[in-house]
Amino acid sequence: MNACALSVVIPVHNASETIRSQLDALIAQSVPFPWEIIIVDNNSTDDSAAIASMYSETTNTPQIRVVAAFDGQGASYARNFGIAEARSEAIACCDADDIVGPSWVATMGTALQEHDVVTGPLEVRQLNPAWLVATRGIFALDRISTYAGAFPLAGAGNIGMRRSVWDQVGGFDEEMRGAGEDIEFCLRLFLRGIPLHFEANCIVHYRYRGDARTLWNQGRFYGRGRPLIFKRLHRSGIATPSRCAGWKSWMLLVLWLPRIVNRDGRAAWCWIAGNRLGQLEGCLRCRSIWL
Repeated sequence: MNACALSVVIPVHNASETIRSQLDALIAQSVPFPWEIIIVDNNSTDDSAAIASMYSETTNTPQIRVVAAFDGQGASYARNFGIAEARSEAIACCDADDIVGPSWVATMGTALQEHDVVTGPLEVRQLNPAWLVATRGIFALDRISTYAGAFPLAGAGNIGMRRSVWDQVGGFDEEMRGAGEDIEFCLRLFLRGIPLHFEANCIVHYRYRGDARTLWNQGRFYGRGRPLIFKRLHRSGIATPSRCAGWKSWMLLVLWLPRIVNRDGRAAWCWIAGNRLGQLEGCLRCRSIWL
């Protein structure tokens, strides 16, 4: 193998409350090859950079590097910046607010010797309260997820790829700063005929956002990108959901109104409402109707 067989890229923006758990989970793993962690500090205003630097100074295996990405903002920009800094031809991405499974690094690195793009399951019960899981849903742990049944999907916080793929596809879309950049990236993979390989042992414990304001904002970002994705699929001759497939979500906005009197219900309602508003905004932007 090369001097560095795998580079793990972590975009970081104000993650001081969670980054220790992720780094502890990574450096505790038994990995049979040399690897590195690249922590990309993207204009953090909390102690994220200081915490990351502490780990880089006290951890010898793997090598941990902290790089500053200050000329742009957003997870896509930070991931692209970190991937450009990586020393390995095999690159994996995870997030500072999640926790990788105990064999994530070894499994990811080994799988990337044979496959161009690798992903694994997202487990949501460990880090999230039951009400939030019920609102946002769960992912299958034994098979790859899909986007609206149209194409295979890998979360940006649990994906590995060869550098040649990143160069060919063009990296993550930096215009999608809030959410959905992984969906758009996987669509480009799909349209280019690049398959996603699923590894059950590449599990990541995924943390949902739980407060009403954050759910509202994240929902809007997800919603904004959906019409553009559907429009690209439609133009490519790929079956898409009905243009009115979201009617159930509109109904839930009415049915769940009584729930906004308590914190949990308000957060759940804000997720759906933000998503619906964002989708309307996305329809206006791409001049297409997908309600």
